[in-house]
Amino acid sequence: MSNAASHPPAASADPSGKTLDASAFRRPRALALFLLVAAAGLAADLASKHYVFAWLLSDASTLAHVRDFQEHAALAGQKPMPPDKLLRSLDVRRQILPGVRFTLSTNPGIVFGLSMHRWMVGIATVATVALVCFFFATSRAKAHLLHAALACVLAGALGNLYDRLLAQLAVPGDGVIRYQVRDFIDCSGLYYPWVFNFADVLLVIGVAMLMLHSFLAGRRGRKQA
Repeated sequence: MSNAASHPPAASADPSGKTLDASAFRRPRALALFLLVAAAGLAADLASKHYVFAWLLSDASTLAHVRDFQEHAALAGQKPMPPDKLLRSLDVRRQILPGVRFTLSTNPGIVFGLSMHRWMVGIATVATVALVCFFFATSRAKAHLLHAALACVLAGALGNLYDRLLAQLAVPGDGVIRYQVRDFIDCSGLYYPWVFNFADVLLVIGVAMLMLHSFLAGRRGRKQA
């Protein structure tokens, strides 16, 4: 008996004789693309948060501003500010491009500053991750646009989930902000009022790519009909 008889083919045929693409989960190339894009996106998000916050919080002007706040509070007999409120009061920012700057901010809620319990956000994120993995595993092996889109959504969801579950941001003055999403990209000069991060960018790109994939798939379906 030959080896070919003991291994099922990677693709099958429909009744019309057309070859059907195997599922992505069974193809190492599709799986590698999905995992590499997701890993690269997640690494870029976590690294950008770490380095931008470390850079601006260690800046001499920021440290001097913290000392001024502490001295003023001591003279006024005020209690030390909570670290998240202190960070907002410091208004740490740095111009990067016309209309774009880095502004340090943390968000205990979800998008647009909306409030939600941390455990609810965690459950929603885990559900999102599960759905992304399911859609990838059941997709066609050659649906590369779909795989890249799902990987971007996965990376964005995991990046912000990491912050909500594990992040601890040390603020000058013996304060630590825990379990809040680190945001720093400020496009208010371009009339976008919310501060966001690279994970949010990945989520938007992923959703846009999913919409494009759906449009192209629908167009192909109409042509084949």
